[in-house]
Amino acid sequence: MFDDQINSMITFIVGCLSGVYVGIASGTAQPFIIPLMTIIVGSSIYQAIGTNLFIDCMIGLSAGLIFLLRGHVKLKPVLLLAVTGIVFAFIGSFFSTGAREGDLKFLIAIVLIMFGIMLIRGGIKKNIELVENKVNLSKLRNHKGLSFVIFGSIIGFSSGFVGMGSSGSITILLIFIMGYDLHTAIGTSLLMMSFIAFSGMIVHGFILGDIVIQSALIAGVGALIGGVTGSTFANRINEDLLGRTIGVIITILGFVVLIELIINNFF
Repeated sequence: MFDDQINSMITFIVGCLSGVYVGIASGTAQPFIIPLMTIIVGSSIYQAIGTNLFIDCMIGLSAGLIFLLRGHVKLKPVLLLAVTGIVFAFIGSFFSTGAREGDLKFLIAIVLIMFGIMLIRGGIKKNIELVENKVNLSKLRNHKGLSFVIFGSIIGFSSGFVGMGSSGSITILLIFIMGYDLHTAIGTSLLMMSFIAFSGMIVHGFILGDIVIQSALIAGVGALIGGVTGSTFANRINEDLLGRTIGVIITILGFVVLIELIINNFF
């Protein structure tokens, strides 16, 4: 068993790494925080979910503000997605205790790997063109307000249910369905994520009691530093390089989640 000082150091480092990852690639800190909390800290999966939502909130706020200052945030989608997302994240949080952890992790791993490989192979622009050539998105883009309300409800519920900040889902939505450029999609989704993650955190932390305060605070400080660092880097590179960088990161994390799942179930 690690002593408290080593535990705190590992928690801080993992929080920082999660901040860098989410600040660059959007997404969620879950691939970092869930293993940290369940393996190193020894908490339950439900405490890990609540703590992860706290970290996602911290990263979304810090990294989102960096993108906002660089002019890469659309505030209207933030408001529409946040309002509907908060309501349904609150509802989804009450259903999470009945979810099978293994099934959720497997789904997350497969989605991460598939999407990551897609970005590595084709970059962001080619994949956007591929989607637009195969799917008619004009109705959704012509009724953006309604689209944001619908998608915000769906993604908000899944955020509270699975314990993720939902930024990655919103980024995919904004890029491939609503036609946003990559930097604006990431910035908008990160800022929005802070609101939805905060709603889920309230339920898990203050109503259900599923949050480890000390670990959340230590990892949260690291996540703030990492979020600012990652988002600053993301704003300085071009869209195609950023897309491929994101592809590499999330593919690796997808395999990490899958390997962890295999080890836990078969060894």
